[in-house]
Amino acid sequence: MFADSKTISCLARLFLVFAIAWLVPSQSARANQSTAEKTEWHGKVVDESGLPIEGIAVEVIDAEGRSLLETQSDQEGKFSFAAIAAAKLQVKHPDFEPVEQSLGLPAETLVVTLRPVTVRETMTITATRTPQPVEGVPTAVVVVSQKDLQQSPAVTLDDALRQVPAFSLFRRSSSLVAHPTTQGVSLRGIGPSGVSRTLVLWDGIPLNDPFGGWVYWNQLDKNSLEQVEIAAGGGSSLYGSSALGGVIQVLSRSFEANHFELDLHGGSQATAGTDLLASAVRGPWSGNFSGSFLHTDGYIIAAPSIRGLVDDRAGSVRYALRAGGFYKPDNRQSLFLQATHFAEDRDNGTALQKNATDITSIRVGYRREGANGREWQLRGYGLVEKFSANATSISADRRQETVILDQTVPVRSLGGSAQWTGLLFSRHLVTSGVDWQWIRGNSEDLSYTSGQPSRFQVAGGSQQLGGIFVQDLFTPTNRWMIQLGARLDGWSNYEAQRRDLLFSNGVLTTVPFVAQKRGTVNPKAGVSYRVREQFTLRGSYYHSFRAPTLNELYRGFRVGNVQTNPNDLLGPEKLRGAEGGMDWHLGSNVTARFTGFWNQLENAVSNITVSVVPGLITRRRENVGEIHAQGVESSLSVRWRRDWSLQGAYLWSDSKVSQFPPNRVLESKFLPQVPRHRGSASLSYSNARVLSAFVSARFVGAQYDDDLNTLLLGNFAVLDFHVSRTLNRSLRIYASAENLFDRRFAVAKTPLENLGAPRMVHAGLKLIF
Repeated sequence: MFADSKTISCLARLFLVFAIAWLVPSQSARANQSTAEKTEWHGKVVDESGLPIEGIAVEVIDAEGRSLLETQSDQEGKFSFAAIAAAKLQVKHPDFEPVEQSLGLPAETLVVTLRPVTVRETMTITATRTPQPVEGVPTAVVVVSQKDLQQSPAVTLDDALRQVPAFSLFRRSSSLVAHPTTQGVSLRGIGPSGVSRTLVLWDGIPLNDPFGGWVYWNQLDKNSLEQVEIAAGGGSSLYGSSALGGVIQVLSRSFEANHFELDLHGGSQATAGTDLLASAVRGPWSGNFSGSFLHTDGYIIAAPSIRGLVDDRAGSVRYALRAGGFYKPDNRQSLFLQATHFAEDRDNGTALQKNATDITSIRVGYRREGANGREWQLRGYGLVEKFSANATSISADRRQETVILDQTVPVRSLGGSAQWTGLLFSRHLVTSGVDWQWIRGNSEDLSYTSGQPSRFQVAGGSQQLGGIFVQDLFTPTNRWMIQLGARLDGWSNYEAQRRDLLFSNGVLTTVPFVAQKRGTVNPKAGVSYRVREQFTLRGSYYHSFRAPTLNELYRGFRVGNVQTNPNDLLGPEKLRGAEGGMDWHLGSNVTARFTGFWNQLENAVSNITVSVVPGLITRRRENVGEIHAQGVESSLSVRWRRDWSLQGAYLWSDSKVSQFPPNRVLESKFLPQVPRHRGSASLSYSNARVLSAFVSARFVGAQYDDDLNTLLLGNFAVLDFHVSRTLNRSLRIYASAENLFDRRFAVAKTPLENLGAPRMVHAGLKLIF
């Protein structure tokens, strides 16, 4: 299934030959350039000190704001374009404030001066469902920019986001090798599980798996993204179920002119991939296409001390295709239609354990802006998915492996939302809306005994979730923002049952599950106050909830020698929380943030140990009585001499079971998969004339892998590195190393130890037109 190292080596040689050929300019091209200079506008992009800036996209627009063409500044900051009937230049870059500048005569040299973006000027949509400055909202929001993503050494998006200490998946493994059902995301240590307690949005539409709640991070590649917004803290007052612990929104790049990018890369563990991004614009119509492919042989995840004949590499191969069409007749309205397809196949670390996923989706949206800033947004989406996996039994000496379960999960889902935003009485920005989602899914399990099929079971049902919300952002003065909001949610589980067919006697039994209908109201109140131009205080209080997924209610699974059973009687998780903090910045050079938080989670769904016998640990999903999670997070960003920047972040979280009447032994135990300490630091240098370099360190403290706190995973620290150089306006080369010193660390104990990724080195080239 996977390519060998010889194939990767051949591809690398081809990439090198292509790069060398690209760098040899032809004499005719130079001659053409000399002729063109006679009929061109010329300009230069500089910073506030007058130094040139390379690689800045300069867009030429007409009087109505429509894009006519796009060019880019070279190593000396210079740019040029053909003399056409144009009105303005427009420059947008994630590191600088946007600029619009009128054109003079072609004989005049245009000078575009850019000013760096500060935290105050960075915008967020996620915290309030409307665009607002990050520093002005009452909630702590981390924005990972396009530049942050591009300079990250990580191959996958989830690994890039681990630089934010508040972000964590259920296990420490990368999505490059991890089973997809362990890729649920948690913020600030609010009980990580395979099911996300955080809502993940992709351009405003849920990315969480509708059946299981986890996230297929490999659906997205870093090159196609504009930024990622991480808003920790309860988000159910705006987003409903799944936003129990916060919201992460992934925003795609968009282009107003023809554009093409191709990224080719390869490296350790026979890892090779390509990312493609293309857009075409014709009048009010535009279209884009993006695709990504990634293959890796992976590595053996079992610790060396326990490896046997059954252990193999955890490899994967996947591809994602995305195509969209857009219609924008003017700046007040727009329409889009997008189709996506994603497929992956995985080897899960032994000779027989496999899983595969196939997802096809469609998305549609409409936006219209009226008078006084009033705006309507409509969105709809649909999805068809097929997930398959198996489970095996492994002998104690790990020399023999037998398939005991083949599982297939077909899923269908539909959803939509409507949102209105308007300014009332000059000081109240009101947002209200409604959303709805329908999900249908079954777990179809074929069990084996002594290598022969023995039972076929189908368990599943339907689920509907919907809600209506309203929010008021009140700004009595330019120093204050008061956020008040609430949401009414309802959900139901119905048409649920389990059917069993025993092959030994042909008996078919059907067990219906009780239908459930429930509702809840979740409010939120927050305030931010700008004490001085450089200093802001903020705080908020919120209620949140999460309805159990169909996966938790009806699907069981097995990992190693740990069997986890479903529970159709699970109730909703409920959370009350508060946070308070401050933001301080000194110009565009120094920014510091500090946040303290407290959360009380009731009825948290956890995997509780029921029995332990030789060769098998049995767990069952249960609503734990009460969990307390509190802590502090802080960050510091320092920038100097334009070329250098230093960033650091730290999270201390204390997450424990405070009450669990069915089993008092669990009380005062730490939550599994939640370390008390997490931190990161990075140093970057960016000089378009020389190179860009980025080095980062990440520390994760010790944590337990089980509810009884008997399986300890030790702390670890890793160092990553990335370097890139722009050779001309169309070609960039780069190289990266993850876990540079090859640090060995454990990611799971089931109860046998599994390891995290060893050192991974990869390199690539990027073509831009």
